[in-house]
Amino acid sequence: MAWQSDSRTDENSFLLRLKIVGAYSLAKKDIFGASDPYVRVELQKVDGDVIVETFLTKTKKKTLNPVWNQEFVFRVKPQEQKLLIQVFDENRLTRDDFLGMVEIPLATAPSETAASARPANTKYPLRPRRSVARSRVRGHIEVYHALVGRVGESTATPTPDDWELVEPAPQVGTVPPVVGGEALPPGWEERQDANGRTYYVNHIARSTQWERPTLMRNTSTESQAERMETAVTEFQRRFHISADDGHAASPSASNHQDETDGSTESTRSSSASSAQSQNLPNSDGLPSGWSMQHAPNGRIFFIDHNQRTTTWIDPRTGCASSLPSAAAANAGAEADELGALPEGWEERVHSDGRIFFIDHNTRTTQWEDPRLSNPQIAGPAVPYSRDYKRKYEYLKSQLRKPSNVPNKFEIKVRRSSILEDSYRIISSVSRLDLLKTKLWVEFEAEVGLDYGGLAREWFFLLSKEMFNPYYGLFEYSAMDNYTLQINPNSGVCNEEHLNYFKFIGRVAGMAVYHGKLLDAFFIRPFYKMMLGKTIELQDMESVDLEYYNSLMWIRENDPSELYLTFSVDEEQFGKTIQRELKPGGANIPVDNDNKDEYIKLVIQWRFVSRVQEQMVAFLEGLGALVPPPLLKIFDEHELELLLCGIQHIDVRDWRANTLYKGDYHANHLVVQWFWRVVLSFSNEMRSRLLQFVTGTSRVPMNGFKELYGSNGPQLFTIEKWGTPDNYPRAHTCFNRIDLPPYESYLQLREKLIKAIEGSQGFAGVD
Repeated sequence: MAWQSDSRTDENSFLLRLKIVGAYSLAKKDIFGASDPYVRVELQKVDGDVIVETFLTKTKKKTLNPVWNQEFVFRVKPQEQKLLIQVFDENRLTRDDFLGMVEIPLATAPSETAASARPANTKYPLRPRRSVARSRVRGHIEVYHALVGRVGESTATPTPDDWELVEPAPQVGTVPPVVGGEALPPGWEERQDANGRTYYVNHIARSTQWERPTLMRNTSTESQAERMETAVTEFQRRFHISADDGHAASPSASNHQDETDGSTESTRSSSASSAQSQNLPNSDGLPSGWSMQHAPNGRIFFIDHNQRTTTWIDPRTGCASSLPSAAAANAGAEADELGALPEGWEERVHSDGRIFFIDHNTRTTQWEDPRLSNPQIAGPAVPYSRDYKRKYEYLKSQLRKPSNVPNKFEIKVRRSSILEDSYRIISSVSRLDLLKTKLWVEFEAEVGLDYGGLAREWFFLLSKEMFNPYYGLFEYSAMDNYTLQINPNSGVCNEEHLNYFKFIGRVAGMAVYHGKLLDAFFIRPFYKMMLGKTIELQDMESVDLEYYNSLMWIRENDPSELYLTFSVDEEQFGKTIQRELKPGGANIPVDNDNKDEYIKLVIQWRFVSRVQEQMVAFLEGLGALVPPPLLKIFDEHELELLLCGIQHIDVRDWRANTLYKGDYHANHLVVQWFWRVVLSFSNEMRSRLLQFVTGTSRVPMNGFKELYGSNGPQLFTIEKWGTPDNYPRAHTCFNRIDLPPYESYLQLREKLIKAIEGSQGFAGVD
């Protein structure tokens, strides 16, 4: 969090100035030559290594002697905390990207005062982790660290001219949009953090913040919301609702001048009208004193300057005007999908084309569609258009109940040992048709009748245990902490691991057969392996971005100079083991002629070979209850929905935790259309959109604020890109959708749906 002075002095808390100067003679680990080093600083508790805060420096490209000169100021408790400084190589092919570390106690940290010279920089030799003594580490790191005063004291010395405070703590959803490309006030600078979030640096006050500062106007800073409120209040003052015609709201004339001046009366709206009114001649057929004007949506309204009123009713015909055909179709489609607005609400169009909403009950205005605050108001969602439902119904019709079996299969387990008890019961069944009968679940020492609820709870609790990385059967992917993959070292953790994978396959088959769900989400290659599909290089991007980038470099360049062979180094419990990708591979160099074979074999090793035995056992258990040909009617995206279900997706939380880039902001018209489309989707279609952009339909436990990308936490991001002719494209490693500036709501909706449903076939969608 950016440091700000506290009004109270804390006897135990101090401000620490830390400057990461540089590192020297780092170990060479990257196959492309020099490394891309960066530093991770962890403020830890002395006892227990509990992490209090984490900071990252920028990455320096292609060097073994990086210079950062990056400074941070933050709060510490010297007697209770220490610094762990680790150097990593961001650009790696193998999993071992660790370049060294150093621990710095803070209890003996020097002090920095204005009366004395600054303490000197300190060089520390880098050392390996305690648990990985054989890791190749060399070189030094140079840092400056000193206490600059107690928290709350005014004696803390200012930071130097090349200062850089730690960036603001995430306050997701509070970043206002850029106001019309407005320039920043003097002394301010716009920056982006490592996750792409925009923040603002005040070089005068030496502080940082998420909110975009605005220029001073008339000695006061007027926020966009205040300007919007002022504009709409003026709009409400000038225009009133015409109730005599029973139609939609109509503007009311204002700003009259004395007719003796001979001047033409005009009507203006600062927030809902884009054209000046015109006094038309009588030859047009309008009565004397009447004029006609176009609203921003193209609809014609009429001004009676005699009565100083406006109406949609044409005084010549007595009929109400209508929207132009394209606009009417657009508006009609939105109304059908989103349902009616709540009672007393009205939708209007701002002069810049953006939509805003008026609550006549409270006489307030807002940008946000009130139906997003209360999705139940939106009415029935548009049904999902793909044939997943038809496929699912066909699957269920083929999974018939066997004959000559008991009416139920009893499962009695203890909650405290649900994995062991379930493993013993399910694995001991020799006649697998028994697992296809009605499941009767009982928890020890609990009284209850199972009419489906206990069975559903059993699947939920059991899957929590089966897929818990603590047991060593599965592990989290390299990209996040909520998508799973098979642990290639599961045999070291559990001698019976193959029997457990067969058991897990049976449980998955039971879940599909009985229409229950597993509480777990897997990497995309896992589902493709289940379907017997070939895993492509593109599949690696959402699982391990740096590995993917390294292989892409090899594909696009001549790898001869890298001196690679058809083998890979695998780190296993602190030991580096060489694995040959094919017989004699350690002696076969990789060159421009055989690099495609090398890439194919690396992917095969990364996703298939290392876990082949485990996957075979899992599929054996699954196939005993659900025949593989029945599963192959689904694609890998649909298979995830079949096994793991569709989470309820909170659009409000999604929208509040979204970043915008490339001239887009929360109130941009195209962005408004995007969220209206998302609101119109069924929960299933929202899941497919999330899959399209992030690679999984899984929402982290604590919501969208905890989405992960290739470099750690990464919010859902919408970036302006391309032309209206393009389809949206996705970057799953960055949780980013590139959204072209479409010209209408219907165009955006059509292009987005086609991109989601045909993402494997569209060029530019990755």
